[in-house]
This record gives sequence, C-alpha cells and structure tokens, in this order.
Amino acid sequence: MKNGKYQVRAKGHGSESMPMAVTIEDDKIKNIEIDSSGETKGVADEVFNRLPKQIIDNQTLNVDAVSGATISSHGVVDGIAQAITEAGGDAEEWKKRDKPAAEKASDEEITVDVAVVGAGGAGLAAAVRSIQHGEKVAILEKYPQIGGNTSRAGGPMNAAEPDWQKNFKALPGEKDTLKELAATPIDEIDPEYQEDFKALQKQIKEYVDSGADYLFDSTLLHEIQTYLGGKRTDLKGNEIHGKYALVHELVTNALNSVKWLADLGVKFDNDDVTEPVGGLWRRGHKPVEPMGYAYIHILGDWVRDHGVNPYLETRAEKLIIEDGKVRGVIATRADGSKLTVHSKAVILTAGGFGANTKMVQKYNTYWQKIDDDIATTNSPAITGDGINLGLEAGADLFGMGFIQLMPVSDPKTGEIFTGVQTPPANFIMVNQKGKRFVNEFAERDTLAKAAIANGGLFYLIADDKIKDTAYNTTQESLDAQVKAGTLFRDDTLEGLAKQIGMDPDTLVETIKTYNSYVDQGSDPEFHKNVLGLKCEVGPFYATPRKPAIHHTMGGLVIDTKAHVLNKDGKIIDGLYSAGENAGGIHAGNRLGGNSLADIFTFGRISANTAHDDMPAETDATSGASEH
Repeated sequence: MKNGKYQVRAKGHGSESMPMAVTIEDDKIKNIEIDSSGETKGVADEVFNRLPKQIIDNQTLNVDAVSGATISSHGVVDGIAQAITEAGGDAEEWKKRDKPAAEKASDEEITVDVAVVGAGGAGLAAAVRSIQHGEKVAILEKYPQIGGNTSRAGGPMNAAEPDWQKNFKALPGEKDTLKELAATPIDEIDPEYQEDFKALQKQIKEYVDSGADYLFDSTLLHEIQTYLGGKRTDLKGNEIHGKYALVHELVTNALNSVKWLADLGVKFDNDDVTEPVGGLWRRGHKPVEPMGYAYIHILGDWVRDHGVNPYLETRAEKLIIEDGKVRGVIATRADGSKLTVHSKAVILTAGGFGANTKMVQKYNTYWQKIDDDIATTNSPAITGDGINLGLEAGADLFGMGFIQLMPVSDPKTGEIFTGVQTPPANFIMVNQKGKRFVNEFAERDTLAKAAIANGGLFYLIADDKIKDTAYNTTQESLDAQVKAGTLFRDDTLEGLAKQIGMDPDTLVETIKTYNSYVDQGSDPEFHKNVLGLKCEVGPFYATPRKPAIHHTMGGLVIDTKAHVLNKDGKIIDGLYSAGENAGGIHAGNRLGGNSLADIFTFGRISANTAHDDMPAETDATSGASEH
C-alpha cells in the first residue's frame, strides 16, 4: 500500500458521517484518528476506544461490532476499509484476516455490601450514594459502556423551584392552563389527591389574583400534573393512575436530586428553564453539557474516582436467594466466565423493556397494535432483564400494559434528537397534507395517537428563529442532515412544501393561521396551551417524525423507600429497585422530564434504604470495591 494519511468519512450512529484520518506505513495501519464530535456522547464511545486499538494491534478488520453500537462499529470499519482501498490495498482481504484472540477469564466470586444491576442513571445514582455511605459496591452492566437510556435522554430534569422560576416571564397561555386545571371538578380527582388538589387551587387563585406575569410553579402543581398526566384507561376499560405516596415522594425530593447532582459536579444552565415534549410545564433543569451524558460522565467518573470500576459486559442472570432473602447475583461475562456477587442488598436498575418488542407486544394493553418493525428510542440494552430478575424473587408487577410512544422520533432510527427538535411551545406539527392536527402541547400519548390517526408520518415545521431554540444541535449537524436528505430546508414555505410532497398553498395557509394564533395568544382551533414563537423567518425546516417505543410505564412494585414488594405487599428482604425498572409512579403516561427526576430521586432513595436496612456489622466490610 502507498504510505500516507488518508482522510475518509464513516457513517455514525447520530451523525451521517464522521471524519477519520487513517495513517498507513509499510503496509500497516499505524494510526486511526476519529472525529466523533457529531455523535451523541455516551452512546458509541466504546467503539472509538476499542476498535481502533484492536485493528492497529492485530492488523485486521475482522473485529466484532461493539454491542449496542453496531452502526458506529460498522462505520469505523468501513471508513478504514475505504482508506485501505485508496492506498491500493485489498480491504476484503483485511476483513477476512484472523480475529483478535479472546482470552477467557476464570470464574470469580466477590463479596460486597451492595450489588447494583444496571449502570444507567438510576444505577449510578444508587452506587454513588452507597459509596457515600461507606459501603463496598459492585456495579454490573451487560453492555460495554455505562449510561443506558440516560445517555440518550434529552437532559431537562423536572423539579419545581418557584424562587428560580419567578425569574422567567409567563408565556401566552400558561395562566389560562392554570385556570383550566383549577376548574377541574373535585369528583374527577381521585380521593387520595383531593386535599392536595384543593391546596393547589388556592395557590393558583392567589397567583392569578395577584396579576403577576412570572412563571408560576409548585411541588403541588408538579404532583397534580404528574398524576393527571398518568391517569389513563386501557383497551379493556381498566383505569390506572400513579400511586399517591410514590408521586408525592418524587415531587418533594426532585429538587434535592438536582442539588445533589450539582454538588457532584453537574453544571446546570440557570439562565434557562425548559420543557421536553409532553412535559406540560416549564420546570426542566437543563445541564450545560448536551443531553443525558452530562449526568452519566459525572456519576461515572465519580464512582471510578472512588475506586469502583463497573463490571462491563457482565449480564446479571440469576439472583442468589437464601431463605427468601436476596443475597447477591450471578452474572455471565462476555467471555463466558461467571461472576458471583454475594451482597447484603441488590438494587435493580436495569431499565424497562422498550428495546424488547416481543415483550412490549406481550404486555401491551394500551395500543391497538404494536408493529413488529416499530422503532425505539431506547438503548438496545433495555430488554426487561431487571423485571425478570425481580419476578424470580416473587415480585409483584404494576402497570405493565402501558407503553409510552415518543411521538417525535426519527422515522427510521427512532432517534429523538435528529432534525430540529424544540420545546413544545415552538412545535408546529403538520400531517402529510400540510395541516395541523393536534394540540402540540399535549401529553405524549395524545400526540402519538393523533400522529397514528394521520398516517404515522408527520413533520415538525420550524423557521430560523425556532431553530435557535432546538435541543442539542449544531448548524453543521443540520447541514449534514439536509445533505443526506433526512431533514428538509428551503428559503420559502412554498419550496419546503414541494420538497416534502405537499400542497404549497395548504402549508402556507396553515403557518399563516398559526402565526395569527401566536399574535393573539390563543389557539381556537386546537387549543394549544402555550404558544411560543411565530414561524416567519427563512430558511424554513421540515423534520420528518413518527412515533417510536420510548418508555415502559410498568415495572416492579416498590414502596416509597424503593423496597421491592411481593404479591402480598410484603417487602422482599434485600431487594430494591429504582427508575424504569420499577412501576407505580407514571402509571399510564409519563410526563417529559419526569424520568430523570425519577431515576436520580429513587436511585438515591434505594441506596439510603439499603444502608438503613443493613445490620451493624456492615462496617467490617465498608469501603469501595477495588474493581
């Protein structure tokens, strides 16, 4: 091959292409540099750490894709193959060379205080808190890197903080939304929530009567919106709503979770309060760093700095149960060796089952049909492992039939943050005919049902100013998506309509009408609760969207202390759960921004409870696991 440094591009997970520089000398690959800045941090990082080293060390392209990051893995290999071809080499021969030899480790047995199953946000929060208690911790994660679904989350975390929120002006429609909520007949509120609802009515009246124009919020508003946002009836007529004690625990501890994360090093943007799709209210604390990676890398670095290196590619397959008490977990590593972890507590934080379509179809009682080929926003790791482990110990389940679809997902990949994805106040959703079809500020299931009724595929329309409010994107990324044909852009609405195959006059009239609603501060057509920016400054964008599986509402039954309960409502000794692994908070539908509040709040609670439940002799084994 001809010596040189070859500039190539590889397809990534979150980007259409990643620039790569491959240095070839004396018929060998000497160096591989990858610019992964366009990739979603925390999703495919292990690809860029592992594959270049394997390829250089073994001089072969016959390497295994990194589990959960297949697209990026193949992208890296294909990019290097392109460089080999440009250098005059035979890339196919490189792909047929021997694979790097894998060494099998011997079986291992360890003893710790706390075993955490799943290294997403809930698991890492539980691990950090347990280490803060001076306990020896083992973290088991079946994938090659930490993060789970949290790495793919948008980032805003719901927590009412009225003193902070008063710094922001109320948007048109917010006060009307409060008045409408306060006018809900008391007999439509479930009994356990009625006293809190009456107190909220009083708060709203005082705010409205004061004539104030700041953003109002309270833990009671967060509680009632979480409860009403999750109150749903399934196809069989069964009604469900969030358990009062769990919802109350969440909303009264969420702000403490924000402050705890800030103390650990997560930097929040205090100059902006935001709201994800279906959040119903602006109470999102958004990290400065992009997306859920902002939390994961801080928590991950913290546990490693305190001597705990997660056991990666280590799948928990069986609980150790002695006399009805959970006392550890048995796991299998990627090389087939066994890891046996003896512990006083096991905290299940392995997420839900959104990436297990067959399991979704098995439990679903909310949607008429879940297609076999439906996309998901989830990490491929989220397949119900933690729920199945809980069942092994006799755990009860709650709300398993309710599956949340994310309405604004990428039609092909299920990704959330491709295209122009903005706060819902700036959403303009049009069907394939160019007409609005729903109140864009509604809950996620309402939006998804409306999208399905309109053929599934729809478009988010934005202009240049609305674009500037988009989550975690760059002009470079948008330009690349336009070039790839996955995002549409034009200087005029007429041109945009032609690109996506709709009648230009219809789209122009739709946007003109929408702009008039923004001007008057109300939407008589679809009664959109909150109206943000008008759409009038070119260039204009159209982002194709389609509902995808996002969050499974149901899970293991827990109490307010995160104990896992059996079918008799009794505590299963030594077993705890938090996050999407558990059920009972979000009931039939989860508010956008509540998952991060949930995982960090109940992740901490699970660790605190496990600590309180431990016998005094724990001190003999305190300290961080050396692994």
